[in-house]
Amino acid sequence: MLRRWRRPFHSPRRGQYVLADALAGNAHARARIDRWWAAGGAGRDRVWRGAWFLLSDAYFRFGNHERPEQVAPVLEFLLEPDPTSGYLPRVRLTACLPQTAADPPQGLYEGDPYVRRLVQAALAFPDLELRRRLAELMSVTDQPGLLDALEIEFRSRARLDSTYVGAAPPGHETLCNLWYGGEPTALLRIVCANPHLPRPSADPGDVNLVLLPLVKDRLDLLPAFDQAVLAQRLLRCLDTWLPEEVHDRCRRALRELSARDGVAVVCKQAMLGDTEATAAVRAAGHRPAHPAWLPLFLLLTRQFAAYREADPEGRVLQLACFASEWGSADEDVLDELQVEEKAIIDRVLRVLETDLPDDVAASVRRSLRDLGPSGSSLDDDFCRRAMRRALLTHAATLVPEAVAAVVDAGYLPEDDDESALPVLFLTEQFERYDREDPDGTRLRAIIATQSYLYEHEHFRTVARRNSRPDPWPAPAPWTSDTRSSTRHATTWPSSFGHF
Repeated sequence: MLRRWRRPFHSPRRGQYVLADALAGNAHARARIDRWWAAGGAGRDRVWRGAWFLLSDAYFRFGNHERPEQVAPVLEFLLEPDPTSGYLPRVRLTACLPQTAADPPQGLYEGDPYVRRLVQAALAFPDLELRRRLAELMSVTDQPGLLDALEIEFRSRARLDSTYVGAAPPGHETLCNLWYGGEPTALLRIVCANPHLPRPSADPGDVNLVLLPLVKDRLDLLPAFDQAVLAQRLLRCLDTWLPEEVHDRCRRALRELSARDGVAVVCKQAMLGDTEATAAVRAAGHRPAHPAWLPLFLLLTRQFAAYREADPEGRVLQLACFASEWGSADEDVLDELQVEEKAIIDRVLRVLETDLPDDVAASVRRSLRDLGPSGSSLDDDFCRRAMRRALLTHAATLVPEAVAAVVDAGYLPEDDDESALPVLFLTEQFERYDREDPDGTRLRAIIATQSYLYEHEHFRTVARRNSRPDPWPAPAPWTSDTRSSTRHATTWPSSFGHF
């Protein structure tokens, strides 16, 4: 005689089987589920894990494999009221969720919840009514696991590492995926509506969560972040499209920075030419930590009245070398504010191209012409040499201020004698050039082997201006002995298909 098959009494999936029967309309099963849930402890855990076993078997939020018709009854059960829940809203779902949104452990699945998938369901579940109910729950909940899941989803869309097409209004681009056509996405609406977000950051380096206090105008939470990281992210937010009110909060936060490392980041970016950083340091009165950086900082941020007082002798670049030497002995300062010599020269030359007061321009030009070795220290001489090399690089591209400084100070490359000839030609020091290379053969030979270092157009410009022959070597004549000249069979890829 055949015996009727029974589900194992002690099966870890027992709650799943009974709950499935209950959701199918079995009154006895429903009564048992309600009894287990009300009893709490192991009984409630049995029902809870049973619900997640059912969701897992229905491929809850698992792409196109999801079976919404099987998921919906389970979600409706979990959204039923439960006065014993310790969190808002008081439903079964918030009564049993863990305190974090960590995924279940690897290995045999035992009915642990996938908390992050609940947020994904609130954003994109096919059943619109259930999606709305989940979104409403997320908008008011104070359950830590759900808040954690919302923060995780927010981080993934606020990384500022890719351009999102269609996220910004027409004519703009943004690196943030929290808007669509300039309007808030469903996630952003939930986060903005939830009064329990943002929370104080537990990780000072959690840079992708910086935007959350900015969006919700909670600037009082920003000091919890690493201030250098915060300053960098604020400037990056200002460099992409975000709603104007968010940009205004970023500017306000930059002006309210007080920690040395945060101020140093803003000062450095201002020295490198960042418009928003410059406006922030001028408005807030931010200053570099070491006074030796001050003259260069004031010059590059166009605070000329203060610059005149800080650099009365026109030694702005020499003081910058001293600041670099001092910073190299202090690792904290080296990390905070250390601008490369090439960048310093680039910015100084660019400032000289603008409308400077005559006395300021004269002071800067005097400093550019006094970058010879000082002999005071190896670090100082290394910095000066790097600045001279940067100046020579600009002179080779015919930047007028660089050419004038190189000619007046007599700067020449120090690596080898051959490197001097192109500089002498490009800076139009022909008296010395003609002594070194009367017929131009040496210069042509140098260019022939180092043409990647120079631009033909610059030599041609100088030659025309001074009625001299173009020293650039003529291109090699074309020959038929090339891989693409005739059809032939070789192992070269271009031989296959004759392309």
